[in-house]
Amino acid sequence: MNTELVRILALKKVLESASEGMGMAQAVARELRRAEPLGRESARLVLLGHSLAFALRPLVESGCEEVSMLASLIVSAPKSSSTIIGRSGGILAGTLERWVKAKESGKLQQKALRFRSLVTCGILGAVTAMVASVGPLVGSLDLTGTPPPTSSATLLYSASALAAISSGMLGLFMSGRSFYLNVAVTLGVFILVSAIASPLANVPTVSLWGVK
Repeated sequence: MNTELVRILALKKVLESASEGMGMAQAVARELRRAEPLGRESARLVLLGHSLAFALRPLVESGCEEVSMLASLIVSAPKSSSTIIGRSGGILAGTLERWVKAKESGKLQQKALRFRSLVTCGILGAVTAMVASVGPLVGSLDLTGTPPPTSSATLLYSASALAAISSGMLGLFMSGRSFYLNVAVTLGVFILVSAIASPLANVPTVSLWGVK
């Protein structure tokens, strides 16, 4: 669970306690003391007698819009009814909680897609390298006895370029600006597999006309 969600849940408990008739300062001191460090510091300041505006300033200025919204709502309690603010704020906190969970789920799905794209690029590099390495050997097994028209080195260079372009397109679609990671994975696997399979490309050319 990320820090933003932990803070939202803690502030939601504060609002729910206030909606049940508890004073806002008392609710902050009771609920936030069990929260993450920033919340515990706010609870400590309230217990020392500081105002809600001063105690919750770190949460208001935390940089998270959802947390800042709820903290500002709690700070405004002395100017209105804590019970009313607690009830309306509890509903708002529930909505923000679902929103943050949806964002977190979206981020996890995006990470899963990026990982799958990296795996796909690795497989692409391996398959392309194997085909490019074995290609000259297969091409030498013809019925005419003529050597293959393309050298193994040229075939490897061409195959690596095509694999890099393909992985770059996939990475650009899946990862945006991080597409270079897909290209790096493809080329890394391509070089490794081609180095392992390179002895196959050095097998002497055999003419089927000479087989008896």
